[in-house]
Amino acid sequence: MNAPIQAADRLWLASVEITRRCNLHCPYCDQAKSDRDMPVAQFIELLGELAEEGLEAVALGGGEPTLHPDLPALLEATHDRGLRAGLTTNARDPEMVMGLADARLLESFGVSAGKGEWTALVAHPCAVVNLLLLRGGLTEITTQAGEAVRRGARRLLLLGYKGDRPEFAPSTAELAEAFGLLTMLGRRMGLVVAADDYTRRRLGLAERCGDGFLRVNLDGTRDRCCFPACEYRIRP
Repeated sequence: MNAPIQAADRLWLASVEITRRCNLHCPYCDQAKSDRDMPVAQFIELLGELAEEGLEAVALGGGEPTLHPDLPALLEATHDRGLRAGLTTNARDPEMVMGLADARLLESFGVSAGKGEWTALVAHPCAVVNLLLLRGGLTEITTQAGEAVRRGARRLLLLGYKGDRPEFAPSTAELAEAFGLLTMLGRRMGLVVAADDYTRRRLGLAERCGDGFLRVNLDGTRDRCCFPACEYRIRP
């Protein structure tokens, strides 16, 4: 049985792996892929456990969460619990994502820049454009940011590569330059620009990361870090 989160470190966000299905084969991705999905009953039971620990919001992930055959049911269960819900998508089905958001089953959704029909989603009021920086990829993400803004995006999020393959890991200098350029763009255009907790810690903008965060894998195991190879891994 999993140990409960202590009151002094209150849980507010859980990232739940609901599927290992994915329609892409990104070269930097090390996540296991299969046709496995989290059953609705297991998800509902998990929500109950986490709600007792103070959960406020859940982020549905994978894999590609829109490939889960019962995604609307998972979101409805989250809504029925009074919890906020989000997901990150590779924009394989923008109409589905916008429909779920317009039905108020999604409070927000991340759209991965450069994937699928991503530009069809960026102007939606619930959209956050995720800009993933890989080593040597500064020009690519600044180009994507410009395209997103031209198409009506209002929120940009910088993400640094998370994994143990050094050929994809950006340097701290690259992260700093990317964040600086995006921040200037945000000020000039009146956008919301942010970086994920891991990137902020890499840049020295935060002393801690992952406060109140929990990752739950498809088999139900829990992890306080957002990826296995994190150098800031929280030790027992």
